[in-house]
Amino acid sequence: MASRQTATLFSEILSRVAAAGLLKKKPSFYIIRLLIISALASALWVAGGFVGLLTNQHGAWILLGFAIAGLLGVLSAQFGFIAHEAAHRQIFRNNKANDWAGLILANLFAGLSYGFWQRKHNKHHQKPNFIDEDPDINIRVLSFTVESRNRKRGFERWLSDRQGYLFPLLLLFTGFDLLLDSFSSLKRKDRPLKIRLLEFGLMLVRQTAPYIAMTLMFGWLWAIALWVFMMLMFGFFMGAAFAPNHKGMPLIEKGSKIDFFQRQVLTSRNIRGSWLKDNLMGGLNYQVEHHLFPSMPRPHLAKAHKIVVEFCAERGVPLTEMNLLASYLVVMKYLNKVGLSRNSDPFVCPLVATLRPIF
Repeated sequence: MASRQTATLFSEILSRVAAAGLLKKKPSFYIIRLLIISALASALWVAGGFVGLLTNQHGAWILLGFAIAGLLGVLSAQFGFIAHEAAHRQIFRNNKANDWAGLILANLFAGLSYGFWQRKHNKHHQKPNFIDEDPDINIRVLSFTVESRNRKRGFERWLSDRQGYLFPLLLLFTGFDLLLDSFSSLKRKDRPLKIRLLEFGLMLVRQTAPYIAMTLMFGWLWAIALWVFMMLMFGFFMGAAFAPNHKGMPLIEKGSKIDFFQRQVLTSRNIRGSWLKDNLMGGLNYQVEHHLFPSMPRPHLAKAHKIVVEFCAERGVPLTEMNLLASYLVVMKYLNKVGLSRNSDPFVCPLVATLRPIF
């Protein structure tokens, strides 16, 4: 009976959202956005050329070069967000068009494997915060349970023990972690060889072309430093946008039978929005709505949020929402509690007591 009732919950909220026309595609939003981001990136590269000339005359201008490299990293993350939305079929009605858009944007503009991201992220959406099943809580550096922390050895264990304090610093290396996973995933034979070779070629161009351009502008030594800084900013921006979404929210034991509606709402955290956050975070601040309706285009998420908030209030379903800074503090506190715990039992977030498996 409980399972039937909760299944009806999602059907009801889905019908409300569909009736409001919020599932309709809006490709014009993404096309305009891509044109703006591309124009900004082009302007930054042109500015970089002028700064390179000035740096040759006075080395202090290199600081402006680092500022430009950092902004290029942020724009790379924006391309990555749109690739993420293509993987969710948010842009076009045609799945092939979404896949090609995602592949080009992810590999050539963000420098990450689209196939790797799509496979990993789909598993996350199926079972968010499920222990040993959600790849987003099964990563090398961070530990989300004491049991996971205890399995780590050497430098990874040292990091996990201090992960709450080091969290902002660790975010900087998200880009390198994703890059390693992207290249490593190309060895998997679950996709055609020609697609894997295409991804490899596009990623290689994406990672080498900026370095070559920076070498021509600033010399090979500064180019290394600028490329690394660009990757650090890219990683920090990607990590900072994704981090508040589920970390510190209830963890679910492997094998638990929890209905779709509760699974998505109770394990996700919304960030109170604004025009700036909606744009810089790629719509990920509406995490609950994104998980309930993963194919919903970004420009409809704010309207869907109002419907979901009203619906959850009617049905007595808790929906977590907080400001961005508060969410980071919650995440760091949670990670510290895991990392500093001396218990041998897996850490259980206090909120997990609100979840009860439905069989």
